[in-house]
Amino acid sequence: MPSWSSREELVHRTVTLDQQGVSARAIARSLGVARNTVKKILAAHAGARDMPHSALPARPSRVPREQKIQPHADKIAEWLARYPDMTAQRIFEELVTVGYDGQYTVVKDYVRRVRPAPRPEPSLPTPKYGPGKMAESDWTPTNVVYTTGLRETVQVFGYALPHSTRKSFLIYERADLHALMAGHVATFERFQGVASVCKYDSQKPVVLYWEGPQPIYNPRFLAFATHYDFRPLACTRQSPNEKPRVERSFWEFERSFLNGRSFRDITDMRVQLAIWLNDVCDRRPHKKLKRTAIEMFADEAPHLTPLPRHPYDVARVLYRVCSIDGFVAWDGNRYAVPYDHQYDLLPVRVGQDEITIYAADLTAIATHGLAPRSMGKDIGGDSFHGPADRKVDVDQLRAAFDDLGEHGAAYFAQLLGRGARLCSYHARQVLLLRERYSTDDLTDALAHARTYGAIEHTAVERILTLRARPRTLAEYVTEQTAERIEKRLGRDDTAPRDLREYDSLPERAAKAAIEDSCDENPQSQKSDRTHKT
Repeated sequence: MPSWSSREELVHRTVTLDQQGVSARAIARSLGVARNTVKKILAAHAGARDMPHSALPARPSRVPREQKIQPHADKIAEWLARYPDMTAQRIFEELVTVGYDGQYTVVKDYVRRVRPAPRPEPSLPTPKYGPGKMAESDWTPTNVVYTTGLRETVQVFGYALPHSTRKSFLIYERADLHALMAGHVATFERFQGVASVCKYDSQKPVVLYWEGPQPIYNPRFLAFATHYDFRPLACTRQSPNEKPRVERSFWEFERSFLNGRSFRDITDMRVQLAIWLNDVCDRRPHKKLKRTAIEMFADEAPHLTPLPRHPYDVARVLYRVCSIDGFVAWDGNRYAVPYDHQYDLLPVRVGQDEITIYAADLTAIATHGLAPRSMGKDIGGDSFHGPADRKVDVDQLRAAFDDLGEHGAAYFAQLLGRGARLCSYHARQVLLLRERYSTDDLTDALAHARTYGAIEHTAVERILTLRARPRTLAEYVTEQTAERIEKRLGRDDTAPRDLREYDSLPERAAKAAIEDSCDENPQSQKSDRTHKT
């Protein structure tokens, strides 16, 4: 019986005996195989030692055959030379029209092999600026899933100094003008200085629109830039490479800060971001210069423009009508004010952390901490409002309707005849319509309602819907401002000048020119008269 049990063992014993100097005849006799088998094993072993080893089986060799696409190779090469960006799908469509009956996959693989490789494009040169001369700023949206399960899209403000490579990131709920200015103020305080010029893209808070190649800047942002003594510079439209540092910095923000971190809410996200900026971002060494950003910033800091003595007020100022139950709405929440200001148009100052509500004379009447957006909360009701069964102040309602004029006072008197409780309810609902309709339209609707005895607030609202046009709160504020200006300065009604007066100007100018020429040449004028005589 043979002394081996597998092909691998036969090969191993044959090679071992050959290395020991045993002849092929003796090997064949001892292993019970033919001498030709021994020679084949030894030859295959010698060849395998000279060839690379692969665990995969060898690919079977087949007789090459012509592909269906081969007859169209010249045509494909001509198309690619004429249209370098021609897609494989477009080439397949053209081949079908000239008789090709193969599959699209064959065309795709062939085009992928024969298409000329694109010419390598050199990297764009990165301009270098002196210390304190240039900065770059931009926004990027980021989708965040908090540990509570809430999903939110936050806006990341970025500011980068190209010279020292120091960066600043801040997180806001919206990317508007007020958030942009707040991000700059926080960054300037962190750097304790301002770069002379800052680049921006065509975002609306900075560039309102383009007049040909000229950007028209936002006047409010120009006032902000003037306060901090720096110049905004708008990049060419659709050219993000003009501010590469801040664009690249967002990649670092996503890879280094967002990656591998979880956040409870936006406040927790801001706290972790501040720690990352100081401990990681500022301490990371530059790959070429081998210096950290905070070390290079020490050389640039003396060249930055000093900060003004007082920061710019970046709060949002707007107007809101106090609701029937003594609340002012903002950003999906309601903030309480004293009951005395119901139905009043109140100035509201919204900062980054708190909201302040003022009376008509700009006296602060309520200050609250800002609640998270769209939470539907009523803030401060226990502090400003009394018991829930607060007594109806009929005198206050009568004064509000007296301010509307004769029709308003008459309407309230007729409504009061229905009873104090019913009067209070309908009167409050009617006064609330001032937020959507002008005072004149409301008084006309009240007069119309009195005529037909329909004094419920629903009837008044139907009359306004059919006969008046709703207006925005901005129009209300503009109207009140115009009335105050007219009251202080008066109205100057200047009649327009008759334009026919300008038609006679050419004739008068020609006549005056003739008279001037006669005055300059009196001798010539005298000779002309003698000649005529």
